[in-house]
Amino acid sequence: MENVQIKIFERERVETKPYYNPIFNMTETKRYENKQEYQERVNRFLVDHTIYSITPMIDGDFDEGSGGFTSKILVCYKAPGSEA
Repeated sequence: MENVQIKIFERERVETKPYYNPIFNMTETKRYENKQEYQERVNRFLVDHTIYSITPMIDGDFDEGSGGFTSKILVCYKAPGSEA
C-alpha cells in the first residue's frame, strides 16, 4: 500500500548580514528568501520526489482596502520507501 506524505511550502527566513530595519527600529539578521531562492528550493524538492498533487493555499483579509494575504503550496508526494 502506498504511503502519501504532505509538505507545505512557504517562504522561509534565511540568515543574512545584519541590517537596520527602521519599521521596528532594530537590527535584524534574517530576511525572507527571495522569489528565486524560493523557486529553487521548491524545484529541488519536486525533482527529488514522486509528486501526486500540488495545491495552492491562499489565506488573507481584504476588508475595506486594507489587510494582506499569505500563500503556501501544499504538495502530496510518495513517502520514501513506500511501494508503488
